Amino acid sequence: MKLAFALLLISGAAQAAIEPGNWEFSVDSPLVGNSNTPTVKQRCLSADEAADPQKVLAEARGSDKCQLSNVRDSGSDYKFDVACVGRVPIHGSGTVQYTPTTLDGTVDLIGETQGLRLKTRSFVSGKRLGPCNK
Repeated sequence: MKLAFALLLISGAAQAAIEPGNWEFSVDSPLVGNSNTPTVKQRCLSADEAADPQKVLAEARGSDKCQLSNVRDSGSDYKFDVACVGRVPIHGSGTVQYTPTTLDGTVDLIGETQGLRLKTRSFVSGKRLGPCNK
């Protein structure tokens, strides 16, 4: 499920009016009784990618497993619903607050399999580190 969270983070960052450059994204998905550490990745966003969420999302996911819907962008808040298919289908929603150089938000997801329901809340953040390394 961390992959889905990372995809959401990247797509949210790309939709926002953010600056291109080298970004560090972090996704923390704490589960009860599990001491997961945040997933941290750096990503160079070109001007085209920073302006077009579909380019970033398509490259990151490699398939059409997750679909965003009901996307709302106020200029500083990005809200969306998401549904992903796979071994464990998941659905949920997220909110990301952003500036041109930072983003912070939460993603709430629900997965159901074999009669079990798993709810997670992930915390996402990002910051622009500077220009892309060449």
